[in-house]
Amino acid sequence: MPDVDDHTSHNTRKPRICILVTNDMFSDSRVDRHARTLASHGFEVAVVCSASDRTSAKESRENFRILRVRSGINDRISAIAQRLRQMSGTTTPHQRLLSSKNKDLKWVVKLVLRTLRLTLFQLAMLRAARRINADIYCSNDLDTLLIGVVAKGHSSRLVYDSHELWPDMLIGVPEYGKMILRSWEGILSRRADAVMTVNEFIADVLMSRYSLKPPIYVVYNCPTPATHRNRAPGRRNRRLKVVLYHGGLTPERGLENLVRAAHHLLPDIVLTFRGSGIIEGELRNLASGLSNVRFEPPVEMRQVVDAASRADVGVIPYLPTNLCNYYSSPNKLFEYIEAGLPIAASNLPFMKKIIFENEIGAVFDPRDPSSIAEVLNKMTRTPALNRYKRNITWVRRKYNWNVEMEKLVKVYEGLYWAPTR
Repeated sequence: MPDVDDHTSHNTRKPRICILVTNDMFSDSRVDRHARTLASHGFEVAVVCSASDRTSAKESRENFRILRVRSGINDRISAIAQRLRQMSGTTTPHQRLLSSKNKDLKWVVKLVLRTLRLTLFQLAMLRAARRINADIYCSNDLDTLLIGVVAKGHSSRLVYDSHELWPDMLIGVPEYGKMILRSWEGILSRRADAVMTVNEFIADVLMSRYSLKPPIYVVYNCPTPATHRNRAPGRRNRRLKVVLYHGGLTPERGLENLVRAAHHLLPDIVLTFRGSGIIEGELRNLASGLSNVRFEPPVEMRQVVDAASRADVGVIPYLPTNLCNYYSSPNKLFEYIEAGLPIAASNLPFMKKIIFENEIGAVFDPRDPSSIAEVLNKMTRTPALNRYKRNITWVRRKYNWNVEMEKLVKVYEGLYWAPTR
């Protein structure tokens, strides 16, 4: 696939798609799944994303390619930011006094450096996106939306795939900052030719918040059916009931209360965390001395469901700390279903809807460790566990990628063949 090419007739070449995302595509199952699906349906697909130490600059995955970008000057900016962090960690009284006096200045410098770093990275992504000269660009979340709007120009189309209510999920950003980001998202999202998201609740918020014209397309984060994978070996000790949380170990996901719930679990229940993240150390400290809490490293993206199938129950303890969490539909919800696991989740709208409509689990108050433990204790008893698992057998046919991919392809084919405005 050439990097540069003039637009020609739809009939003389495959339609070209450029997908934009700011992570390094190491574990983004939604973008990976979308790219593979579109490529298998006759599109030429390139994903432009960020470079990292664990990835290569270019990568080929099955039938699509990945281009990872990095602004060279960003390394220097990172070194300066690291030096500022070290200065912030001063310990002597004299150093603390100097640090206090310069606190405001350091904050301003950090803000300037962060803004400069983001701007340079966005420019690098824009250059890479323009070289692809795509017929359709896809911006994943607000942090790539401006790139998509500029890259598409007047002759291409743009899909905005909002994985969450992005401004609402930001931790540590004051409310006035989130309001600015929402205004920005509203202006840019109205420039998109199609808007897509992960569930009906977020679609309703986007439509009302930004006065977007319907429809907003909903494509669930369902994994590929298990018939296309090799099943992982089962556990040897079936006397224990394994409750699994897999995913990022990050703030506001209720993981601290999940660890605290371990104090109230029945003796045959083991709580397993499979993943990594910035609060892993804190969680390990909370679990110190608890024999029924285990930590495992994350597995490769395409092994997530197979590894999960060795557990008995999947748990999602997200806290309703913001609107994004409140309406969330995590990948793990459908990954647990595909793995055949009954689900214990926070009493939040979308997860409750999926669980109760299909009778595949129960919900709890994520702010209360005893509520979490009570639900897990009941769900892991044999009669309840077997009932939920029987229901999941047919629910898996309803929530899988073979169903969702038809919606995705229809959006892109409709945009490609739509008359030019």
